[in-house]
Amino acid sequence: MAHNHAGCQSPRDYFTEQLLTILVCGGLGFVAVQLYLNDMLKHILAPQFHLPVLIGGIAVFVLVALRGLAVWREAGALVPATDDPTCQVNHVHTANCNHLPGLPGGEADPNLVDDHGHSHDMSWMFARMLILVFPIALFALGIPNSGLSSEAQEKKLGLEAALDPETLKERAKDAKVEDVKTDADGNTTRTLRTGSGLMLREVTTKDGNVTLNVIAQGGEEMRFNTLAEAAGDADKRKSYEGQTAIMEGRFRPIQGASGKEFTLFRMKMTCCGSDTVPIKVRIIAPHSVDRQYFDWVRVKGVIQFRQIPGQDGYIPVLMLGDVTDIQLIPNNQIKNEYEF
Repeated sequence: MAHNHAGCQSPRDYFTEQLLTILVCGGLGFVAVQLYLNDMLKHILAPQFHLPVLIGGIAVFVLVALRGLAVWREAGALVPATDDPTCQVNHVHTANCNHLPGLPGGEADPNLVDDHGHSHDMSWMFARMLILVFPIALFALGIPNSGLSSEAQEKKLGLEAALDPETLKERAKDAKVEDVKTDADGNTTRTLRTGSGLMLREVTTKDGNVTLNVIAQGGEEMRFNTLAEAAGDADKRKSYEGQTAIMEGRFRPIQGASGKEFTLFRMKMTCCGSDTVPIKVRIIAPHSVDRQYFDWVRVKGVIQFRQIPGQDGYIPVLMLGDVTDIQLIPNNQIKNEYEF
């Protein structure tokens, strides 16, 4: 004969399950709100999803409060169970067996007299609680944090080839001379402007040695997305070339570039942490740069676009006037690891 499970669950097991569920769900709501307030969601979700997480956390708190009130009222209406010694686990239901009044089927029913043939233990309930409590445990460990490891980001970046180091000399050939000065030692300094708007400083010593450096003037904060999009558009490339940009990102040296060339990159997040992709800008310095891989740096340089070796596409390049145009930023001063 069919029977109702709700009526044969003991008060102890029922209220234990309800209280644990309320506790864990309240913890999940607390974690959701704290992730929003502590700005930890930026490591796993794009900004447009932050507010829904906060609203969801508050909604969970409301549901927890309502369910807690309902359970409290059920506990208050509970009638002490019978002392019938036969009313145990794997028992035969009798008219004297009144486990949990107030619940569906909880009232004594003389028709429920067949044996279950199974017990109502708590093992599956505890297993369910362990799964639900997992996000709370991660939050207690400080996760999510800064996101991908350097090894994971290195894998996403892939291999990169060094660019042609003679580009400045080639561009200086047809450059317009803006100014000429000669110092007391016989060294001549010329200020040149290339057709792309790049300002160069050419220094010729009395021995005939020539050095070329880029002149970075002014500068404004620039997004990686902006330069990445401009690289694929001829009109935008022409518009941005020659401007001075200031950018922040991770440092990655280029093998075979003698320390003068490196990649500045950040991870772009469209939706969540699992869909991040690297966006990068190539940096060319006049001298070797002494930085460690994965350092967070601030760079000031003149925007150029260079063709990728062996390909038809272009990449954005910042050309530095001096190694002082790259500055190390401590990790505790990083504004945001990701770009959205």
